[in-house]
Amino acid sequence: MEEKKTDKKLLVRKIINIVVVIALASVGQYYYSKYKSVGSELTALVNNYNKACPMMISNDIRMESVNTLPHNTVQYDFTLVRVQKEKIDLKALKKSVETEILSDSKTNPSLEAFRDNSSTVIYNYKDGSEKELFKITLTPDMY
Repeated sequence: MEEKKTDKKLLVRKIINIVVVIALASVGQYYYSKYKSVGSELTALVNNYNKACPMMISNDIRMESVNTLPHNTVQYDFTLVRVQKEKIDLKALKKSVETEILSDSKTNPSLEAFRDNSSTVIYNYKDGSEKELFKITLTPDMY
């Protein structure tokens, strides 16, 4: 039981690391927003990420792709490579990750471009067998 809690805490920390990586990469996006339209800015960001994808964020997390969607939306697709959907408490993991992502999105200066441009950001997670785990959607009113 304690091993499960430790594994869960490690997984949450790794997912938080993903958010930090995305935040740091978004710094460039913020500075581009001073000179380009939001559409161009999001397209450039997505193109840069996809050139490097799939990309291992940690030993357990792989960023598969980043996509622009209609209505000023960006979706990040991640695989938790060592997770099996049947062996994890999805509700608890999603709630924990969602809390951290929301907190970071409100205070992280590198995500200011998303806030300033009323962007929606979707974080999509799958397990190692590519089974859907959960999605977390941040809308402009949540920032």
